[in-house]
Amino acid sequence: MKETEQFDGLLFDVDGVLVDVTRSYPSVIRAAVQWGWARLLGRVADRTAYTREHERVTKNHRAFNDDYDIAWALLAAAASGGERRLSRAFPSPRRWEEELSRFAGDDPVPWVRERFGDLPPGGDGTPFRDAVRSFCDRLYVEGFGGWGLYRLERPLLRVSWRDLGYPVGIYTGRPWRELRLALSLLGWEDFPPDHAVTPDDGILKPSPEGLGELCRRLGIRRPLYFGDAESDAATHRAFGQGSFVAVGPTLARAPRRFDTTEQALEALLPPGRFRTKE
Repeated sequence: MKETEQFDGLLFDVDGVLVDVTRSYPSVIRAAVQWGWARLLGRVADRTAYTREHERVTKNHRAFNDDYDIAWALLAAAASGGERRLSRAFPSPRRWEEELSRFAGDDPVPWVRERFGDLPPGGDGTPFRDAVRSFCDRLYVEGFGGWGLYRLERPLLRVSWRDLGYPVGIYTGRPWRELRLALSLLGWEDFPPDHAVTPDDGILKPSPEGLGELCRRLGIRRPLYFGDAESDAATHRAFGQGSFVAVGPTLARAPRRFDTTEQALEALLPPGRFRTKE
């Protein structure tokens, strides 16, 4: 039986909701940790450190919507103990979860610097965080052999935004440079730019301002907001209008959760409204 609910628009996160990024961004973070430890810090990267459990733990904290800052934060945590070998220095998922449990803020940058200290700049004088983020951006978009890791992604929604029957908006941590790649993958190249809020607008999750701005632009008041991480859930709690729909495994305790966005839309949209492309 269909769930019945009054809503007037559909707002989506991108990663894990519209696009499967399980092979892209985690690989970027993993590579950035190895590179930063060896190349920027001059220490011994003797093991692959970043795991799926690190991913799960971090994405359950409201402040870590930005994947590139995950790499930087974990490098800072690992470097703070003075160990040279990454295998000994890198925090276990349990230890990292304990660290995050003591951080209740929304912005990880000042917390990381206060808790673990500032790391030295790269050899060219680039601040450490900027160097890590630049590496991540290049690896994801361009790659180091002309093959960016975004190519490992696949669409999670096989329907045009125009065919969903409601105003559609996107609130994402991706800058437009990366959002365009996702829209192309979805076949949404005609998606209106003003229907998306990105960091280029100066708005970051978990600020509810992004949802409010989309509602204003789209002329809606009671949206369904689809997200896959705690930053999305916290964003909607602060917004306080419409309903939140959790997608995927991370928010296992969410009151309303579906394995996929297509399952969610099938359950929540009026009968006959949602049909995927064959």
